[in-house]
Amino acid sequence: MDRIDSNLIHAVILLERQFLLIDHVVQNQGSSLENFEHAVAEKQQGLQHVLAVYNYVFALIDHLVRFQKIAHSLPRLNKKDPAYRALDDAMGKLKDIRNQLQHINNDIENEFSGPLLGAVCWATEQKHFFATFHDLGRERSSPGLIFDTNTGAFTQRFCCVYNGEYHDLGRAIEGVRHFNEFVSSTVSITVDGKLYDPKDHYAAVALELRTEPKDPTNTGKGRS
Repeated sequence: MDRIDSNLIHAVILLERQFLLIDHVVQNQGSSLENFEHAVAEKQQGLQHVLAVYNYVFALIDHLVRFQKIAHSLPRLNKKDPAYRALDDAMGKLKDIRNQLQHINNDIENEFSGPLLGAVCWATEQKHFFATFHDLGRERSSPGLIFDTNTGAFTQRFCCVYNGEYHDLGRAIEGVRHFNEFVSSTVSITVDGKLYDPKDHYAAVALELRTEPKDPTNTGKGRS
C-alpha cells in the first residue's frame, strides 16, 4: 500500500467517524427541540429548555463544519465532483458562523440587528418555534423562519439565524448524509478480508492502578 492509499483510508475512516458523531448528536441532543415544544405546549418553558437547544445547535454546527473540512482533505477524490458541490451548497456559510462563535469577543460591537448569540428557529408541521437570548440595553430583533405565502410553507425547517444570515441546519444535515453515502459507495475498505465496520474498532475499557501499601516499619535503609 503506498502512502497516498494509506492517507485515503485514514481520511475516509476519519470522515466516517465524524459522521457517526454528527448522527449521535442529532439522535440524542436533537430531543431538546421536542422537549422545548412539549414545554411550550404545557406553558412550562424555561431557561433550561433554551440552554438545551443552544447546546445542541452549537455542537451540531461544530461537527458539521469539521465533517466538511475532512471531506475536502480526502486524497484522490475529485473536488469538482457534483457530490462536493452539493455538500458545499448544503453547508452554506456554516464555517463562518462557527468561526464567529469561536471569536465572539470580536463581535460584541457590531451593526447587525440580531442578538449576539443568534436565534434558533424550527418548524414542526405548521407550528413555528424559536429560542433566543435577548441582548440588554439595545434593541435587537429575534428573527424567525420565513413563511412563503405563495406555497403556504416555511422556506426552511430548522435554522440558526446569526448576524442576519439564515443558516439552514436541516439542509446541512441532509447534505452530510448524502456525501457520506457517496464516499461509502466510492471507497471500499476491508480489514482482514472483511468490510470495515466501526463497531469492530473502538476501545471502551477502564484501567485500575494498584500500588502496594507502604510498610510503616520500613525506614528505606538497605544493607550493603
